[in-house]
Amino acid sequence: MTKKSPLQVVQEDHGSKAQLAKKVYEMLDHPDDPDEAFELEHRVQTMSNRKLLRLWNAHQLMDDKFGSRDDLVDAIVKSKFPNGNDDYQAKLETFTVPKLLDVARQQKLVKSAELGWR
Repeated sequence: MTKKSPLQVVQEDHGSKAQLAKKVYEMLDHPDDPDEAFELEHRVQTMSNRKLLRLWNAHQLMDDKFGSRDDLVDAIVKSKFPNGNDDYQAKLETFTVPKLLDVARQQKLVKSAELGWR
């Protein structure tokens, strides 16, 4: 059995690339400036299928395992600094969800197999 291409996965699970792009765009934080929001939407619509799937899967894993982005950041901080560390937490809050999940993997909060990344 051969591995499915990103296009096949997108078509089977989400219907089309446009539908997946719309779902991914809705999950992301939107800038307040309408021009920047339009540019972000355009960037998401023109992303590769692989990148869209990676973002979708990262957000789904975060939601399933931690509940929210803030809960993920808190779990990482508590794993590394049991008494907390405000500077480290502030730095983590600037990271993207995939990068936060990679840090969580390094802290053994998430298994590599759960991420599905190579």
